[in-house]
Amino acid sequence: MNKSTDMNKEAVIGIFKLPGFVCLTLALTGFSHAHGKQADTSEFSQSGPMAEMTSEAASTADEWLDDWGDEITETSPWHFSGFAEAGYGEFTRDNVTQKQESLAELRAKLEVNYTNESFTFNSETDVLFDEVTGQTEFNTRELNFTFSASENTDIVAGRQVITWGKGDYLFLNDLFAKDWQSFFAGRDDAYLKAANDAIRVMHYVGSTSIDLVYSPEFTADDYINGERFSFYSPANMANIAPNSFAVATTKGAQTALRLATTHRGVEYAFYGYRGFWTQPVGVQNRGADAGKFYFPRLNSYGASIRTPLAGGLFNAELAVYNSTEDSKGDKPLIANGQIRLLLGYEQELARELTAAVQFYLEHTKHHHELAKNAVYPHSLVDENRQVLTLRLTQLLLRQQLTASLFTFYSPTDQDVYLKSSLSYRYNDHWQLSGGANLFWGKNNHTFFGQHKDNSNLWLRVRYNY
Repeated sequence: MNKSTDMNKEAVIGIFKLPGFVCLTLALTGFSHAHGKQADTSEFSQSGPMAEMTSEAASTADEWLDDWGDEITETSPWHFSGFAEAGYGEFTRDNVTQKQESLAELRAKLEVNYTNESFTFNSETDVLFDEVTGQTEFNTRELNFTFSASENTDIVAGRQVITWGKGDYLFLNDLFAKDWQSFFAGRDDAYLKAANDAIRVMHYVGSTSIDLVYSPEFTADDYINGERFSFYSPANMANIAPNSFAVATTKGAQTALRLATTHRGVEYAFYGYRGFWTQPVGVQNRGADAGKFYFPRLNSYGASIRTPLAGGLFNAELAVYNSTEDSKGDKPLIANGQIRLLLGYEQELARELTAAVQFYLEHTKHHHELAKNAVYPHSLVDENRQVLTLRLTQLLLRQQLTASLFTFYSPTDQDVYLKSSLSYRYNDHWQLSGGANLFWGKNNHTFFGQHKDNSNLWLRVRYNY
């Protein structure tokens, strides 16, 4: 009896021996809460069945162990998880930015989920000390409730990360906010998608779903603004990294709609969007904000399809952008409308080796009007900008090591972007990642060519808890 009691005490004590890697207050708070719940379980066990065990009643002991085991394995409605991470990166060439580091930060994430029969609560908060910007930030990426309004209708209300469409790093009908600074800095891909404050209603009819997202306040991308990366200025005909980038405040709602269905293994989807460009592609020419960049109005619609083909997956997507404040294309300070087309194919080439290719076409509407009225004709975008992409992903060492190479090449802009990474998962807790963001371009004003000086190498180490 004593031996069994000691063993179970050790088991209880072992539960308390959670890893001690905590670097920020938020993580400490999460652990404190979790320990408190386990302490309650231990106290219950000592005053309950354990006190009734005798050495002569082995069967009784077995029953107790079963009962006791049931108690400690009872599923809690609460779930806590997260990670702490350190990241560092540097530019590979001299840049006009204030610092030569592209990444220098400590981050702690805490995820809290609560589930009962009526609803689910989701929370995801980051505490970030960013040496590049010299700021400590508290970012809430998720804070929402999910519940069913009827048998076929689910609702997510609150801050949430939303994504749809078929593109791989190329977005056509997905006009939800992105974080391009994180993307170029080597942060985890999850941070490419920014959070939106929205109400999302999903209604299901058989294999068809209707997805409506309403955001009462417009959410812009976290775009390149000189804070961390430089960008090309047509006025200066050179890259700049201004201390401040004046952008007029935009207030207004965004609405996005998707109708998706599956028929005989083929996925079909139709999209609609009413809101604003998610990057400041307009310049105010009147009023108190004259001279400031802003987010012009944008409406769009499109469709996508994905189907098995020749042992792989083929996808196609089309989006039509109507830049409603420049419907004729003759206002050079506002972006013209576009037609975007994407064709993609993905296949496993060998065991643990996957390849995916994409062709992307970006047609600028009324290009002749844009060229005729251009303020800076030397940096005029091609009427039919094309991009080819190739993704290679190899899993090694029993899937503990992931090697990835993503290549963007534009034959019309004559520029290239290589995004490579190696990620090694040592165990369930520790993970080490490193990679590069490398840019080349014949001209300084093209989409990727302007980022030549932003080429960088990065390294991250993460502890999951």
